[in-house]
Amino acid sequence: MTVTRLNPPGVYNPSDAITQVVTVEDVRLVQLSGQVAFDAEGQSVGPGDHAAQAAQIARNLDAALASVGATRDDIVQETVFVVDYTPELLPAIFEPLRAGTVRTPASTLVGVSALFAPDYLVEVQVVAAVGPVPAATPSGPPSVGRAAEEDLEAALTRRAWADPAFAEQLERDPGLALAALGVTVPPGIAVQVKLQKRDTLYYLVPPAKEPGEPDRCEAVNLMDQWRSGDTFVWVLPERLKAGLLAMRRGFHRSRPTTDARSSDDS
Repeated sequence: MTVTRLNPPGVYNPSDAITQVVTVEDVRLVQLSGQVAFDAEGQSVGPGDHAAQAAQIARNLDAALASVGATRDDIVQETVFVVDYTPELLPAIFEPLRAGTVRTPASTLVGVSALFAPDYLVEVQVVAAVGPVPAATPSGPPSVGRAAEEDLEAALTRRAWADPAFAEQLERDPGLALAALGVTVPPGIAVQVKLQKRDTLYYLVPPAKEPGEPDRCEAVNLMDQWRSGDTFVWVLPERLKAGLLAMRRGFHRSRPTTDARSSDDS
């Protein structure tokens, strides 16, 4: 998977919120329908307010992209439609759309007289690059079940290796990064992620014994190391095991499935 973003000499770039040239190679592309300021219940958000509508659209994009394991940093092309456009509206529209991102797409803004309903002032349509093109599989009937039985830990590691922006987000805002993989952190649980460095020694100080907690032979036994494959990847208080299991189950539930039925069987 290769995505290259360029602002070549001789091509004027009016804003650091966009990129003039984006190329993609060996990439699976995801196309989203135009997003407007609906909330999850279909109610209009921010009537008459371009900034409020752009912020809701950013939330809608986050949710839609998370369903395919992507974030707004994976957007490679966007078209923004704006009712009653004037140049003074640019910050109100693009600041919410770019909030929390480090990469910018090729972008077109179109001023329009109206969208599909009078409450809506902004609509955004995007194309995102989401991982490599799947390898060809042998001919024959597809298998039923999960398209990829990959552990959460393997998916996080693979994505962090391939995508520096995702790796940075994983350390800065693990909850948002996990959401991009379809994982919801249970209430009452905080997640911290460190990107291991080859020249760094890590030491984790275990928590002190809480009042009423049984005595332990060793303080480190207050923690549990969770193995994935040949590597310890989680260190957690024992009472949070159920939360971690819920996160891992949520990841597997979010993976796409392959249906073996043909259209003639429906």
